[in-house]
Amino acid sequence: MLWAWVTLGASALTILWAGRRLVRAAEGIAESTGLSRGWLGFILVGLVTSLPELVVTMTGGGIDAPSISVGNALGSNAFNLGILGVFGLLIGRGLFGKLASSHIVSCALGMMMTAVVLGAIALGGGPALGPLSVTSVLIVVLFLAAAWLQYLAEPAAPVEGGPPLGRAAWVASGSAVAVVVAGVALTLAAREVAVGTGASQSLLGSTLVAMATSLPEVAVSWEAVRLRAYDMFAGNVFGSNVFNVLTVFFADLTYGKPILGGLGEEAWALTLVGAWGVALASVVLAALGLKADKRVGRLDLASGLTVMTYLAGLGAVVIRGLNS
Repeated sequence: MLWAWVTLGASALTILWAGRRLVRAAEGIAESTGLSRGWLGFILVGLVTSLPELVVTMTGGGIDAPSISVGNALGSNAFNLGILGVFGLLIGRGLFGKLASSHIVSCALGMMMTAVVLGAIALGGGPALGPLSVTSVLIVVLFLAAAWLQYLAEPAAPVEGGPPLGRAAWVASGSAVAVVVAGVALTLAAREVAVGTGASQSLLGSTLVAMATSLPEVAVSWEAVRLRAYDMFAGNVFGSNVFNVLTVFFADLTYGKPILGGLGEEAWALTLVGAWGVALASVVLAALGLKADKRVGRLDLASGLTVMTYLAGLGAVVIRGLNS
């Protein structure tokens, strides 16, 4: 049991270190290619920072822990939006008023993909296509639509020189490898903790594992905000959320059948986790659409509401998990 907790901590630190290196690599790629920071945040940084969720979700399917898989994907989305609110409070200068309107696209499509997952859970997984579900195929279609629409919505940026492109690409690749290795170790350790403590897999997956696998988003957010690359910060959050839902497709492959149909009595708890994420996304979507920048002193009201919604949902999920 002690070894499992040590592994959890070491994996989390590795993920945190790799995430900070990643954002600097992405910044270098933006400067060298002229690609917008919002687009890079969505497609590159969002993908790499979602690798822990992908590894955890697929590994959870492979070790017959479907509730950890799905709980991690849905819980990570809620945690990422909580990150957005926390850093909005730290910035204290009306974060949502600074962000490009193009983020509305990825935020809305991420919320739509989550709603599709919730519908499939309510239907017991939905119709199957061999090892896949119709839901998983639909999720892939929605992901491709999100990526394309986000690309169209993002304006190109001027080339700024920057470090050699090859070096930045190597740093990004090395960070991705570190994240994958740490993600596998994290999943196995989390299962041991669940067995040792008697905690439900849905509670563990949507809280402890989700928070740990979202550490790259925390690291990236810190670096991006420090560099005032706010659109890269937001693009990473929304891109990561879209990728997180996409991991359900890959979980079907490792589980050998539609994973959303294998949740059993944990299905209701995971529906609550998904609804928590949709509620958070609704608050953020409204703030983006209104370019909300109202403050009381240095307190950004939209960011404060986002954090309050996150904490309220977290409390509900924990109470539900402890009473199950």
